[in-house]
Amino acid sequence: MKNISVALRTSLLGAAMLCCLSEPTYAEVYTAPAVSAPQDAPQKPQTQTNTAAPLTAPSLKSGEEPGEPPVSWNDTYIGYRYGNDFHYPGMSAKIVQNIGSLTTTGGFRFGSYAFNVDYLVSNAANPEAGGPSSGGAQEVYSIGRVELSAGKILGRRVGIGIIRDVGFTGGYEFGAKNDAYGERARMLVFGPTIEFALPRGFLNLTAGTRTESNHNGITGVDVHFHTAWHIESSWLFPFRAGPVPFIFRGFASVTGPKGKDGFGVETTTEFLTRVSLLADLGSFAGHPRAVYAGVGYEYWHHMYGTPTSETVGTITSAPMLMAEIHF
Repeated sequence: MKNISVALRTSLLGAAMLCCLSEPTYAEVYTAPAVSAPQDAPQKPQTQTNTAAPLTAPSLKSGEEPGEPPVSWNDTYIGYRYGNDFHYPGMSAKIVQNIGSLTTTGGFRFGSYAFNVDYLVSNAANPEAGGPSSGGAQEVYSIGRVELSAGKILGRRVGIGIIRDVGFTGGYEFGAKNDAYGERARMLVFGPTIEFALPRGFLNLTAGTRTESNHNGITGVDVHFHTAWHIESSWLFPFRAGPVPFIFRGFASVTGPKGKDGFGVETTTEFLTRVSLLADLGSFAGHPRAVYAGVGYEYWHHMYGTPTSETVGTITSAPMLMAEIHF
């Protein structure tokens, strides 16, 4: 079973999305193209915005501001999440995981980017290859997305109605884990992206294809899956509850059947989503959008494409505690 940890997604892809995607993720600030002013108009500071700038996985700093995002921006942060109800195919017991992450996301002259690295540490219910006495397994998983924006490349707005911009997204997912399965996930994602027009935050949708290769240490084979259709989305919505600023952020992805896995089982459609509700705690100490904490939830159905009829542990439904520090 191929172990995959994902992000927005978010907020990915975030934003993403991620989302996100993610959320992901990930810069020098570049000066936006200058707009010529009338000769008799007073000069303003050279801080311009691009009305067609996309926001595939915007920073909390730009994503919470009204109107169009700046041409170039960056948000880099470290995160932590904890949950005690994770599952993996073939394992019936609940698995505790501590997950650290490093994310950087931003915009540049021709589009936006999002990169994330997760370090996942399981308890002995998901042991290292040597067995429970060796301790819990450890996994490193990285996701990256780059979107090229039609609006930025053409230098004009291309959206209409609820669509603010369109583009093309390419990305990767790489993972490695030291359990008996010995994951070596290698994935590529490509497809067109739609950026939706929102007064604050962002919402995007990418529909394309995903390739995947992996390793099955139990059967000792390398697996090259068929190219599958793939849809992913990421979002971020800021709001207030009384004096407390919040963000609701997340990503979701659906991947179609990709042929047989390393056990010879036909894969099926896979669905993964992760959402979070985070409070801006830094705002109470005079540092808004710097420290966040809250709760999250991850749902994974037919994990890695493994049908629920084949084995236990193919569904994860895990609440989480989360925290982030933004630089």
